[in-house]
Amino acid sequence: MRIFYNKFDHYRFSINNKCMKKNILNGIALVALFSMIISLYSCNNPVEAENINSNSPGSSKCYLYLTFDDGPLNGSENIDSVILAEKIKISVFLVGAHVAANREMTNYFKYYVENPYIDEYNHSFTHANNKYELFYSNPQTAIADIVKNQQFLKLPYKIVRLPGRNMWRINGRKKDDSISGASTADGLAALGYKVIGWDLEWQHKSDGIPVQSVDELVQEIDKRRIAQNSFTKNNIVLLIHDEMFQKKWEESELKQLINKLKTNDKYTFEQIRFYPSNE
Repeated sequence: MRIFYNKFDHYRFSINNKCMKKNILNGIALVALFSMIISLYSCNNPVEAENINSNSPGSSKCYLYLTFDDGPLNGSENIDSVILAEKIKISVFLVGAHVAANREMTNYFKYYVENPYIDEYNHSFTHANNKYELFYSNPQTAIADIVKNQQFLKLPYKIVRLPGRNMWRINGRKKDDSISGASTADGLAALGYKVIGWDLEWQHKSDGIPVQSVDELVQEIDKRRIAQNSFTKNNIVLLIHDEMFQKKWEESELKQLINKLKTNDKYTFEQIRFYPSNE
């Protein structure tokens, strides 16, 4: 009997061992099949795999538009010098009455026109005489003022920034920061103008001294890019004023800003006539 049980136990163990091996082999086969399915899916969908990284916040290249308002003014000559040295594209929004004010301002305007890195655009003839509510209370008069500036300065592009207003009319899209001026913006759009606002401002005090430091401004620009918080994704329009650069140390701040932005390969400097880029 002892021998019988030993044989039986041996026979039972053999059967169990064969079943175990079979189960292991089946498991290995299932794993291999599952891996093959995943591999085939990945090969057939390479774009989706890449998009996991490419769609992460702030991963895309951003077009940056440095726009200068209210020129020519004292400070315009320093902007011209910086841009010639740094060789980057900028946009200036000009006021005809300032150009006509005296020979010095006329010369500053000529500097801009002759600078190959600078585009000139419309910022009205009178700058509303800084009485914005009155200016926009009569849209036809406001439009006539802007058309006059276009003709007086012989500006090549029908692109305008409204004085004292952050409004957009471009490619069928619009945005208003105030009711006053909306009818003027609509009327200009009907005449074929692109009305350009801004996403971020380098603010300044009444004496022209910048409020944000260069590092603070760069951080603000980076935050906008990463959050994609701009009128058009991957396009950031920065508003600056000519009067901020009347002194040499302020001139060097502009250079410092440009140099810091140049080191970030996420940014490409562009002129407003190309807005929006890579939409």
